[in-house]
Amino acid sequence: MITFAFMKKINITVLFVLFTSSISFSQNWPVVLGDDQNILSYSITEDYDKGLLISSYLLKNSSTTKQGILIKTDVNGNTLWQKSFGTGEYPFDLWKVYKTKDEGTILCGSTAKYDNGYYDPFYVKLNTCNEIVWCTVLHSELGSGDDYGRGIIELADGSFIGMIKYYGHQIQTIRISLVKLNPDGEPVWIEHLAQDDSTVYNEEGYDLILTSDSNYLVAGHRNGGSQPYFIMCDTLGNEEWALSWDKTDILAGSIDEVIEKDSGIFYAVGGGVSPGYPLNPLLVKFDKDGNELYHKAILGDTIKGGGGGPFTAMNDTIFAIGYNWAPGPNTNYGFSGIATTDTLGNIINRRTLVEQIIEPTNIIKTHDGKIIVTGHYFLDNNWDVYLWKMNMQLEDDTLYTQPMIYDSLCPGEIVSDTLDLDCGIYVNIDEIPTREEYENPLKVFPNPADKQIHIKVEPGQGKVIKVFDEYGREKTKFVIPVTGELVLDCSTWPKGLYLFSLFKQEKFVRSAKVIVQ
Repeated sequence: MITFAFMKKINITVLFVLFTSSISFSQNWPVVLGDDQNILSYSITEDYDKGLLISSYLLKNSSTTKQGILIKTDVNGNTLWQKSFGTGEYPFDLWKVYKTKDEGTILCGSTAKYDNGYYDPFYVKLNTCNEIVWCTVLHSELGSGDDYGRGIIELADGSFIGMIKYYGHQIQTIRISLVKLNPDGEPVWIEHLAQDDSTVYNEEGYDLILTSDSNYLVAGHRNGGSQPYFIMCDTLGNEEWALSWDKTDILAGSIDEVIEKDSGIFYAVGGGVSPGYPLNPLLVKFDKDGNELYHKAILGDTIKGGGGGPFTAMNDTIFAIGYNWAPGPNTNYGFSGIATTDTLGNIINRRTLVEQIIEPTNIIKTHDGKIIVTGHYFLDNNWDVYLWKMNMQLEDDTLYTQPMIYDSLCPGEIVSDTLDLDCGIYVNIDEIPTREEYENPLKVFPNPADKQIHIKVEPGQGKVIKVFDEYGREKTKFVIPVTGELVLDCSTWPKGLYLFSLFKQEKFVRSAKVIVQ
């Protein structure tokens, strides 16, 4: 085991002479970000210029977030700028940061700006200058409750799939949802998952990924954390299968992160309990059809408690896994650590990061094959964000001194500032059509009909109906009322086939055929 004498990085201005060749010097990691500001972090990604983007938030007190903060650092972890979201007058939770195909940035999280102190999910698209392109907030007006944006993935056509944790007034029955956004951030449809199995309750979604065959995979837990839980949806959002890890030697488990290492083969890390073992970092493996393949308690019986968190594949045979562990029964005392393992969970190298039983929040592989680890820890009476960079042996990386240009795709300088996040798209989440409703926004029934025809149009899907007979002649035209429902008297219509066509702003949306007999 490699131990680490924990010290904060001292801010010193050092002058380096730059040579034409790549030269490096040793550096003391970790770098401390937001020192003495009470900041927590959750997500990190490498930017196009080899700098780092870190999603974090500023705490107002022990339980309330004050502002979301996006931090950009150079390759050595030195802060270049930071964007603060929210004025600090309302709670704001910045959860995940991702890069988009156009080298912009997509963020997700929660804000209480619009809901009297309750959280609403939000999604924000930034351009290469980190200016807001669009911002979408989803709010339920049928009842109060905290809802969270917990993941978002970009699709090939530039649209997005977001994951929502909880659903306001229906929190007991709807706890994981997927919402599709078009490239401009406008909600298209929403799909509530885990609705067909009555034995599933208190399910949580913590990670969302796009698979190699363009499906959507959710990872988390069910039944209050008693089982690892995975849901696979196809490209249209249809739930294909749900895997509740039910091996008899795993009594509890919660999955924080999942990756697809080989095409159709998935690995996940979380916390699990096995007979004879306390809560332990857990590695599981399954295939694209939801078949359980393998699992292992990574630290075996060497600990008295702990759990796994972030991880990444460093190459074809090695993972880097973050975890926490306790040497004794006192769960208030323990360590934060990282290990490299093979794909069976056998430890290769192991390193203690902090003497505090809090697992790291994120681990990524850099462009040059190094390991980046982030976490937040309560030291010196406040929360700070810590950033490590290390090699495959889990030794501190060296300082990069070659000249690098950052944010080159932005024509001007990016400066630190505060954005109030006035979202241009503020949507009542209860009015977003389900995927089935979106795919079939026009319902005409009964069919066949003899006296009356009932028409129902989903909100926002269209306002004008034109009715054509079987020869293509327009018989009638009418506007759908605000309720979206209309009843027509067809008792005097000639028998035959009729086509009901829905239009939105003079553009055709959908048709339905009805026989009048």
